[in-house]
Amino acid sequence: MITYFEIGRDRELNEIVVAGTHDAGITSGGDGVQTQSHNIMQQALVGVRFFDVRIAAAVTSQTHSSGRPVAELRAFHADDKVVMKLERNVVLKGSDNPVRVKQSKLAGGAFGMGLTTMLDQARAFVTSAVGRNEFLILKFDKSTNWAHIANACWTILGTSMYTAGGNINRKTLGDLAGKVVVLFSPKGLSELQGTTGGILSFKNLTEDGATYDRTYPGLQYYGKGGTSPFNPINKLKQNIKKQTKLMRGAAGMQDPEVIGMMYWTTTGLIESIKKRDDGMWDTPNIAKMKKLWEQGLGDFVNARVSLPDTNPMTIAQQRRSYFPNIVMVDFADQAKCQRIRDLNDLTVHHLSVLP
Repeated sequence: MITYFEIGRDRELNEIVVAGTHDAGITSGGDGVQTQSHNIMQQALVGVRFFDVRIAAAVTSQTHSSGRPVAELRAFHADDKVVMKLERNVVLKGSDNPVRVKQSKLAGGAFGMGLTTMLDQARAFVTSAVGRNEFLILKFDKSTNWAHIANACWTILGTSMYTAGGNINRKTLGDLAGKVVVLFSPKGLSELQGTTGGILSFKNLTEDGATYDRTYPGLQYYGKGGTSPFNPINKLKQNIKKQTKLMRGAAGMQDPEVIGMMYWTTTGLIESIKKRDDGMWDTPNIAKMKKLWEQGLGDFVNARVSLPDTNPMTIAQQRRSYFPNIVMVDFADQAKCQRIRDLNDLTVHHLSVLP
């Protein structure tokens, strides 16, 4: 199992590097849809701490005793252009109460894990003997039925849900130990109509006009994934070009507390995601990933650090605040997450000799 707490309970989130998973709940589906092979508990055990989750209501084949259809909140992976949404009265799986949901019908893509299972596993991890000093962050985006998602988080996570508020970028590993942080998009949070119950928001600083706010209640990051799904040629090269440009933009944010997010993923409509991903993690391409990450570190240092002190030890310690902090991956496993975890352990000499 990969852990982070030993890095130091007083180390802030903006000072460490963790693995994140893209479309974390899509553990099934066709070759061009599936993005993970491990469930949430398994991902947490191999070292994932940040989960990208998209949730929609899928009507099941079951019928409730009341005669109403039964729906389940599930992870999904599909372009919005192939999703048909309609309002209907249902009973949510595991409940007896009729509710109004926005049902999603997919003409492409696929549904993945159920939200209840995902939350059960998140809670089980942070309350386990091996996970009680660790943390998980669930980032909900591009979802529907936000109030129902919130209710599920409150009910299932219970006291394991982080509710202390504040700027998550500045929270320490000690602050977050044993907790699941729930983040909604600003749109999702607004649909709760003021009753957030500890749910926080996230802000992507790549959006026009977005600036870092030290009093923001939630997570602020700079980064974006995705390559053109309509250009199947040189996907790795496309991704490196995009991520390099984004990290240079992040370097200009000036504030060392900004969370940098780097994607080592590719998207496309042709060929299996798994096959492309396997290629991205062969030995030569692992070196490219590390080089890209180090380039991001160098750009952060050059643009954001003024270091009057010439002591290499002091310089190295200060530079630890400028890592790209979250590396997003598909098909997370122990080997990939260990390589990401190892980025926290760069030697003082390595850091001190960067430009």
